Amino acid sequence: MSLSTVLLAALLVVSTLSVPARASQSVVGQSEAGQSEAVRLGRIGLSFYAVTAAVVHEVLERLGHPVEVSTGSHAQIFPKLGAGEVDLLVAAWLPHGHAVYWAQYGAQAKELAVLYEGARFAWMVPAYVPEDAVASIADLRESEVAARMSRVIQGTGRDSGNMMLSAEAVKAYGLDEAGYVLRPGTLSDFHGAYGRALAARAWFVMPLWYPHYINRIGSMRALDDPKGVLGPASNGTLVASRAWTGRAPARTLQVLSRIHLGLDAVAEMDRLVNVERLQPREAAQTWMRANEAAVSAWLAD
Repeated sequence: MSLSTVLLAALLVVSTLSVPARASQSVVGQSEAGQSEAVRLGRIGLSFYAVTAAVVHEVLERLGHPVEVSTGSHAQIFPKLGAGEVDLLVAAWLPHGHAVYWAQYGAQAKELAVLYEGARFAWMVPAYVPEDAVASIADLRESEVAARMSRVIQGTGRDSGNMMLSAEAVKAYGLDEAGYVLRPGTLSDFHGAYGRALAARAWFVMPLWYPHYINRIGSMRALDDPKGVLGPASNGTLVASRAWTGRAPARTLQVLSRIHLGLDAVAEMDRLVNVERLQPREAAQTWMRANEAAVSAWLAD
């Protein structure tokens, strides 16, 4: 049994890393008539999921659906998908990133659309840390590196795929023996530690991922993972409960299946939230106005 499975089974209390939902009306266009069933949209409580979900929310409203948004951690939202308590989930990283959860709940769900390709986990250090000193996760054990590097590796919720695999990486690379500690925390803890360390030009390492706004601003660089512990890239996938797909309007399913954003679009919307301080719905509306041709193609008859 892998460490990630053990960690998931052991979770009794999980923290919700939420970005507040905002029940604003779409400003992108007028909704279609005749589609009145509310859609229960589940999203994982990290800002890049929130902006991606906001695009789906906007599209559903364009189709005339009222939308009820539920936000929670990975360990809270995936069981709701399996139980049919949410109709849509944004987003499952398949086939690798969320494999633990998909193995448990995937039989009750269906893949609708690949929202972005290339989703992956990566440990990163600041760009000012010389690459000839730290090029891979294995280099963190070197005595001269460990002497300068913060030994606390600040992460997010312990139930995320990134944190599960990062815990395995700590063991696989012997970093625990070198004094490193992987510390779970809230999204505020995560971004706060990043901001303080960067301002101090400290040496530190973070378990990051693509897409993320930090990758948009170029302050960090990824380390090689020679043991492949963090896994290959996945697709950020819009998934639905099979029960809902059996009753959802055919047009709604057709339009949802066309949605595609890409890593850069999600990272840019995430930047608008975390740097420009927009709400997720505002960030989604901003991107959709700038990419109206793509949005119109999704909604074409």
